[in-house]
Amino acid sequence: MDQPTILLLITVLLTTAAVQLTSASASCYRCSDGPDGIGYGYIDPNCAEYYYSGLTYDSDGGHGCVIKLYNNGDVTRGSTYEHYGDGHCEYLSDSTLCYCKDKYCNTGSYCEHCGYPKPTPGTTDATTTTAEPPSPTTDVTPATLSCYYCIDCATVDEDTTPIVEDNFLSCTTIVIVESSLVIRGGSYDAQSDGKCVENKGSLQCWCTGDSCNKNAISY
Repeated sequence: MDQPTILLLITVLLTTAAVQLTSASASCYRCSDGPDGIGYGYIDPNCAEYYYSGLTYDSDGGHGCVIKLYNNGDVTRGSTYEHYGDGHCEYLSDSTLCYCKDKYCNTGSYCEHCGYPKPTPGTTDATTTTAEPPSPTTDVTPATLSCYYCIDCATVDEDTTPIVEDNFLSCTTIVIVESSLVIRGGSYDAQSDGKCVENKGSLQCWCTGDSCNKNAISY
């Protein structure tokens, strides 16, 4: 094998290794028994089962899996683009989230290690815990925020009434790319103004001003 061929082979191997090291993907259970799944097609009434083993999703660019437990009992499972460590806990005003790094790791748990203060749902031998979650590392002061809420609304006008809620921390717009379906609403998650996340088949953007999710987003 001559020297140019050897150099070319080394270049290809190094490039392949770099792609393998820098690319990320996550294979996770993806479901919701509440409104989180509306518009995405991953509503599953069995999502709250402790050992859930239903709908799955492979997320290009994902960095792990997450379980989100709402205070009202709703459960959502999915992948995350956040660079959180295995076992990381997040506390929001309406929910508790726990993150993990392995494939399909977001089952067999209700964030017990995060002090989720409810009986383990979906099991007959659950025990009640009185543990309280620790305070978040950053305090978020709830403020009244109005957001447009509508499904299949490419545009909004004076006939579209914004919803005002004390616990909204941002407004969001979701576009299902294949069908061009547009969903607008309020979010209980604090997100930076103008942040957008592209997932397989959808694009979601957030903003933080009153009724700010009225504008179209490019995709």
